[in-house]
Amino acid sequence: MDDRSTRASGFDGLAGRMAALVMAHANRDMEMAAITELNGGRDHGCILSIGFGPGVGIAELARRRPDDMVAGIDPSPTMIEVASRRNRAAIETGRVVLRQAGAEAIPWPGDSFDAVVAVNSIQLWSPLTAAIAEVARVVRPGGMLVTLTHAWAVEKRTSLDEWVESASRLLTEHGFAIVTSGTEGFRSGRALTLHARYRSADDAVVA
Repeated sequence: MDDRSTRASGFDGLAGRMAALVMAHANRDMEMAAITELNGGRDHGCILSIGFGPGVGIAELARRRPDDMVAGIDPSPTMIEVASRRNRAAIETGRVVLRQAGAEAIPWPGDSFDAVVAVNSIQLWSPLTAAIAEVARVVRPGGMLVTLTHAWAVEKRTSLDEWVESASRLLTEHGFAIVTSGTEGFRSGRALTLHARYRSADDAVVA
């Protein structure tokens, strides 16, 4: 079993369907916050959601941005099934496209997306360096990356400060600028926010 299958296995089958029900409710406010952050930026034509889980964020993106194309990847076939049911109408019209994949192997060509959003998934990107390189490959110059992650999920691996320092370094090494971070309170607990913009030719200095 490869690493992607290992990471997906905890969200598959009956356990995955039960997890999807919990996530759809408990993580909804985090999904809404991430999308609101995107709405505060420039207009986006194509948006990629990484690790979309039960598809609540996908549905909200499609609702708020009726003229945009919304794509999503998740390594779990169960989450693909659940999210596809939730977004059936938008999928049928071609406005939403969902594929089974991990962040380390995004199945779209370079420069495909104007924004990337990830809620409670970046801590699972493995290897993180390869995943960030993939995000940099598919995002267009000036595109936003918005992530929100449960603080406890990060702290299972290391301290928040150490993780932010490491992730920020990798982001800047792969062409992202204006990396900002912080913590916010949500229904399901404290969350780490990490936002960045893929630098364009106009960026003289990497923050």
